[in-house]
Amino acid sequence: MIDISSFRDTIALYNKHGWELTRLLLAGEPSDELLAIIGEVPVQQWKLDAAWFTRVSKPNTTTWELRYLGTSPIALVSVVTDDTDLEQELTFQQEKLLEMMSRKRTSEPAKNGTS
Repeated sequence: MIDISSFRDTIALYNKHGWELTRLLLAGEPSDELLAIIGEVPVQQWKLDAAWFTRVSKPNTTTWELRYLGTSPIALVSVVTDDTDLEQELTFQQEKLLEMMSRKRTSEPAKNGTS
């Protein structure tokens, strides 16, 4: 579940630097409070909580950043041109994030003292 206060802070930070929230990926159902924050931004069900932010970087080029919204923030960046297969690139980055988070979880020590 997304921490609403942290999410507001994240959006504010990205907005300050010219980024716009473009898509929200959620592992569960969005709360009414979350929906009020994001407005018309599309929400997709996914395996993790993450957000896609975008900004124009150069003419005919958009930078997309996938930000993991969990306790250990991670971001992956893609710079796409007008002739890039956008959905294929975004899917690739989402799979890459899943792989990174899976490796991170398996490398973390057990919290209950067992192995």
